Amino acid sequence: MQTEVVSALDVSHLTPPDAVAALRSYPRRFRSALQPLDDDEQIDEIAHRLGRDGRSAIDVVSDVTRTFVLLGEALRQIALSDQPVLHPAVADPSARRWENGTPATVEDALALLTEAADNLAQQTSELPAKAWDRTAQVAGDGTVRALDLVRDATKVGHEGLRDVERILQEVRT
Repeated sequence: MQTEVVSALDVSHLTPPDAVAALRSYPRRFRSALQPLDDDEQIDEIAHRLGRDGRSAIDVVSDVTRTFVLLGEALRQIALSDQPVLHPAVADPSARRWENGTPATVEDALALLTEAADNLAQQTSELPAKAWDRTAQVAGDGTVRALDLVRDATKVGHEGLRDVERILQEVRT
């Protein structure tokens, strides 16, 4: 039996223009991951099937979308406020628990992802270079820089895409 080794994406040297390119690519890449299902009349049912970890592909797409929105709002607050205080989920992925349901269709989920990724990419591209080191207090503990938020969003997109591909493989076999 062969074991798959999955390495985490190192975003420590990611520049804002690289992050913009990655964020703008995610809608296409997620659509491509789901593309083999396009000919399948059961696309929405398959995307809602739970993988071994208890999540579906549509759950992952929705979680990535919500995280992009959360981090985009945090980035906006850092850009506009001198001393913003951000929700703990901005810095702690384990605090990103979403109560809302998921979209009924893959197309709806991808449309929401596209909007969130495009908005975050636009915010990132418009932030002046001097603002990348601006910080915000995270409620409860620590600080976070604007650049850290964008790097985290890029990593979330990468990991979400990897999870979608894995889950689809699991539920289709």
